[in-house]
Amino acid sequence: MELEQTLASVPLLARLDRKTIKRLAETGKRRTYAAGEEIVREGTTGSALYIVLSGRAAVERKGADGPLAELLPGDFFGELALLENHERTASVVAAEETECLLLVAWEFTAPMNEHPQIAVPIMEALIARLHTSERHIPA
Repeated sequence: MELEQTLASVPLLARLDRKTIKRLAETGKRRTYAAGEEIVREGTTGSALYIVLSGRAAVERKGADGPLAELLPGDFFGELALLENHERTASVVAAEETECLLLVAWEFTAPMNEHPQIAVPIMEALIARLHTSERHIPA
């Protein structure tokens, strides 16, 4: 029940009904990463959406001057894996012990089809990350 309450407070999932939140809590895989551990690696193929449940992580890209972003509880990453089978555009590294919920793309597709409004925060995040990426491209 605690995980369901946490998921319901995540902006990405806040518009979903209780039944769908419960299904995501049951199908998602909880993983804990130690400080300094790579959660996802730039260039590898992604197949899951990650939601940060606790801790803090840094988004890093080769050639960038420092981290591109900091991820805190409630933040998500890996959303491109929900839309296409594409290489990860950045690495995410735990800055401290960090717990994430992994939602495999095919398990997340049904809720996304049932609740198309969930696509809005995903699109907003993609647009924001695109703008951030454009500012961090080495000259």
